[in-house]
Amino acid sequence: MSVSLEKIDMLMERANISYKEAKEALEKYDGDMVEALIYLEDAHKTGPKPSSANSNQRQYRHQRRQYSQRPQNDFFEDMKKFFDKMHKTSFVIGKKNKKVLDIPLTVAAIIILLTLPVSLILLVLPYVFGYKIVILDPKGSKVKVEDAFQFNEETVVEKEPEDRRS
Repeated sequence: MSVSLEKIDMLMERANISYKEAKEALEKYDGDMVEALIYLEDAHKTGPKPSSANSNQRQYRHQRRQYSQRPQNDFFEDMKKFFDKMHKTSFVIGKKNKKVLDIPLTVAAIIILLTLPVSLILLVLPYVFGYKIVILDPKGSKVKVEDAFQFNEETVVEKEPEDRRS
């Protein structure tokens, strides 16, 4: 085995000793890290444990490494979940038990956005001819759009004008 700078640095950090002591121990055992550490412990040359400031720096570096491995922004995770749920939801046009159109809600939303003036008219036509538009969740039950946008009286408070002059 050979004595490299990386091994010397590693031994210095682990045993809390000087560069010279680490190099001598590694040379004595032909670069074997384990044998050099055992020799230093037996000779009581290993220094005291690193100070709390040094361990705090290591802990900070460790936390920083973990943070950099996480997704930088949870917004994209939330958007992915939203579009996944939206894609599993169905946009259905039908009459009684007969389905005329059954597509994922994401596809319906894209079509409506790209053809906005025409799609507004086309969304009214099924009602004129007696068809119904229904949005079904992944389980197959109807989604009530009205409930999704309903506000509590406590959340919306109307302000009366301070001055009621006619």
